[in-house]
Amino acid sequence: MFRAAVRRLLAIDDPPERTALAFSIGVFIAFSPFLGLHTIMATVLAFAFRFNKIAIYTGTFVNNPFLTLVPIILASYAVGALVTGRPLALPGESFELLKNPHLLTAEWWGKLFKTSGEVLIPYAIGGILLSVICSLVAYPLTLHLLRTRQRIKERQNTEYRSQNSE
Repeated sequence: MFRAAVRRLLAIDDPPERTALAFSIGVFIAFSPFLGLHTIMATVLAFAFRFNKIAIYTGTFVNNPFLTLVPIILASYAVGALVTGRPLALPGESFELLKNPHLLTAEWWGKLFKTSGEVLIPYAIGGILLSVICSLVAYPLTLHLLRTRQRIKERQNTEYRSQNSE
């Protein structure tokens, strides 16, 4: 699935700089702590700035619920915990709440909201930091890949034209 998305990304006819920018914004969205809003954010930005939808969605879907969601969430929390000086392990009460969920009781939800700051603040800070770092890394890498692909395509077209003109 990811390989097919990369092939589609390489086949886009937009300028490489614009495609790389759209992809890196998608990566920014993928690592953002706004779970459940990623596709909406990508769609709004794609239409507002006329970004190529394939490029921005490919970047956004780096955060895939089946493969990368849990590692990204854990990395976001870990980075945020390091930055805020909190321990890497979840606080005991928060861990117990997650380990033994009682979704149908008001008491469980009350405790969850009371302790959520201990988890959500590091997660949000780490998510924003990873969003910035990963998107800044994604732009030049994607741009290099797209420019290389463009040069190869131009070379093949030149060779094809020279063979047909003989």
